[in-house]
Amino acid sequence: MGFPVFAAIVVVSLAVGVAVQLLEKKMGWDWLIIAVPALFGAYFASETFPGSTTFQAIKDFGPTIDGFYILPGVITGAILAVVSYFGTRNLQTTRSPV
Repeated sequence: MGFPVFAAIVVVSLAVGVAVQLLEKKMGWDWLIIAVPALFGAYFASETFPGSTTFQAIKDFGPTIDGFYILPGVITGAILAVVSYFGTRNLQTTRSPV
């Protein structure tokens, strides 16, 4: 995976995190809780699934851009972002005074 594709993954993950931050506004760092798992999921799925025997059913699945397998990367990043959102949405019910 080249730098432009990795930079695009970072930008999309941060955009999703900022969108959640603007919609929820519970804590000052909600965006980080969403963006990091989304980034990790997209990178991990694209780098691990294609050469893995464990994930043989989705090995080399879908189109690629510069070594990034789009479908496994996007799906895994979205799943981890949603799980982290639902796992942390009730951590704080009011906005912190800071």
